[in-house]
Amino acid sequence: MATNAELARLGVTGALYTGPVGTTAPTGLDAWASGMVDLGYISEDGITESTDEDKQEFTPWQSSTPIRTEITRSTKTFQATLWESNYNTISLYYRVGLEDMTQTGTGADAVVSFAEKGKPKRDLRAFGIDVIDGTYHRRIFLPYAEVTERGEITYKSDTLIGYQVTITAYPGTDEISVLRLFKEGWTLPATPPAG
Repeated sequence: MATNAELARLGVTGALYTGPVGTTAPTGLDAWASGMVDLGYISEDGITESTDEDKQEFTPWQSSTPIRTEITRSTKTFQATLWESNYNTISLYYRVGLEDMTQTGTGADAVVSFAEKGKPKRDLRAFGIDVIDGTYHRRIFLPYAEVTERGEITYKSDTLIGYQVTITAYPGTDEISVLRLFKEGWTLPATPPAG
């Protein structure tokens, strides 16, 4: 098997974006569609992608070895800790929209407030992720997703206030839950590998 160190990639830098459901999916690596907002600095842990799957194995009466495995559930999640405190990160973490917030004062004297009460409402959004390694670029688009887990917030003199969020991707009306684009120095084979 041939190896190629030039095709080993790092997630050197990148960004996490959010926007409204219905945002136009990317077809290339140009600017994101209107309405997508960069959520700013992310902790040094970057973004973690996970797949959680359940499966059903089918073992015949005549054997102790399964002859087929069927995936019965597959959930894709993306986790990051946001290091900026602004409207976009606070809104995402606390599930509050502009209509839920009030502001008094302006500029550096502005005080923004909102109340948490009752059952939290759903906050479905589109999300985008860029992963960059020099001239190489990976783009991930979640057209229909939401924050399903929120980590603890620590208030300490030697720790940045961070908002840890886990985003779960759901299938939209077109059944797409995750769209991926790669510009990483590899191409499709001319013919499918023998299988």
